[in-house]
Amino acid sequence: MKHRYLLISFVLLSTNIAFAQKETVYKTWNPEQEQTSVVAGQGWHTGIQNYYDRLPVKVESTVRKPVWSLSKNSSGLNLQFKSDASEIVVKYKVTGPVQMSHMPATGVSGVDLYAKDAKGNWIWSAGKFSFGDTIVYRFPNLKTTDSKVREYTLYLPLYNSVKWMEISVPEESTFTPGLSKQKPIVVYGTSIAQGACASRPGLAWTSIVGRKLNVPMINLAFSGNGRLEKEIVELLPEIDARLYVLDCLPNLTGAAFTNDEIKKRIEDAVTHLQLKKPGVPILLTEHDGYTDDGINLEKKKAYERVNIALRAAFAALKAKGVKNIYTLTKAEINQDIDTMVDGTHPNDIGMMRYADAYEKAIRKIK
Repeated sequence: MKHRYLLISFVLLSTNIAFAQKETVYKTWNPEQEQTSVVAGQGWHTGIQNYYDRLPVKVESTVRKPVWSLSKNSSGLNLQFKSDASEIVVKYKVTGPVQMSHMPATGVSGVDLYAKDAKGNWIWSAGKFSFGDTIVYRFPNLKTTDSKVREYTLYLPLYNSVKWMEISVPEESTFTPGLSKQKPIVVYGTSIAQGACASRPGLAWTSIVGRKLNVPMINLAFSGNGRLEKEIVELLPEIDARLYVLDCLPNLTGAAFTNDEIKKRIEDAVTHLQLKKPGVPILLTEHDGYTDDGINLEKKKAYERVNIALRAAFAALKAKGVKNIYTLTKAEINQDIDTMVDGTHPNDIGMMRYADAYEKAIRKIK
């Protein structure tokens, strides 16, 4: 028995040593250590306060405080890289609460990993995540039969601010950061465009449209604060865009915004953009409605009113001979009683409805 016990002990010890020898050694990449910014979806790569900000520091004193605060959220930002790694580990910290009552932690504070296969088709990886003081996402078993190296896009949190982030891969793996040189589509909008209430960052409609069209998207949406304000409108031409999208009506339904004021803001925004970026098309989006409008008639009146104001502004601009302006209508967005979380913000089905409508509209413009 004594000899048998010693033999078992030796086998167990040998097994543990073997496991220890097979322990994976990782190499880690911190985007902030790059000499120039490699954050995709970012309108300004210089002159920013924090690495994952969406607005330049020069406007901190001119935009309203809520807008500046929301510009710290990393919505629409992503990291692009090529790798043959069998596993990718993402670790990061955020500055705010990880979830909201109507939006899960995976959307508010999570990341989302997509890749392209050898044929250029988008594929998705399910991450194993843990939310703590440091958030960790592990993407294991990234095996491929069609290509050794994949192109990856890692979408960052929609409603939180990234304090720092590191990406690790096995030491023997290749890892090459990249950044698209294409002109982006720039979106100025509300909480819906910021991403509420997608369950994952890759399911925000701006992210979906970016994949559908294979173009960079810059998300300048500010929850509750997308109001076609001069301070933001005047910033937009600083970004050399292929298209400007103005999707702000859901934040202009309040009594303070009369029909004349809405019409003026739309016309002023279009006039300024065309003055600074002549020939670049502008897409004006109607309010997509509230899905409890069958019961709450006040809400129905609210979105119908602002949509009428947009149509009046569009007609006035066309009458003046303004070209390269287009509209996306509520009917084209096509929301229904099953596509929103709270009657206002789309769920994942609603986000796809938005993305499908935008894809069709943008392809016609192109």
